[in-house]
Amino acid sequence: MAETNEQVLRDFLEKWRNRDAEGMANTFAEDGVYENVPEGKPMVGRAAIREWLDGVFGNLSRIEVEIRRIASDGEWVLSERIDDHIAGDKHMPLPVMNVSRVVDGRLVLFRDYYDQDMVRALGML
Repeated sequence: MAETNEQVLRDFLEKWRNRDAEGMANTFAEDGVYENVPEGKPMVGRAAIREWLDGVFGNLSRIEVEIRRIASDGEWVLSERIDDHIAGDKHMPLPVMNVSRVVDGRLVLFRDYYDQDMVRALGML
């Protein structure tokens, strides 16, 4: 039985914990888009997504993801979560809202919305 679109997203988010940049990038369609909306620079394609993830993981010990709510409508999955970015003993919890589109078991769009000022206050920039 094929995975549900919600499960594809859950599996993708679980890969944060293991710092599995390759597995995360491979969850995307070849021309998939990963967008952190406040940054305004979407990454397009698995190679660009992988490069960005490698950079993120180079600065963090891990990221713990707590999914607060998740809902889907066809190809679209919405999730509210807390991403705890961990660097050594420092925890930087960030509330995130996400809109994702899953087609044929692959992410074609992963779009995160969060407060850029909070990112600065947490010392992540």
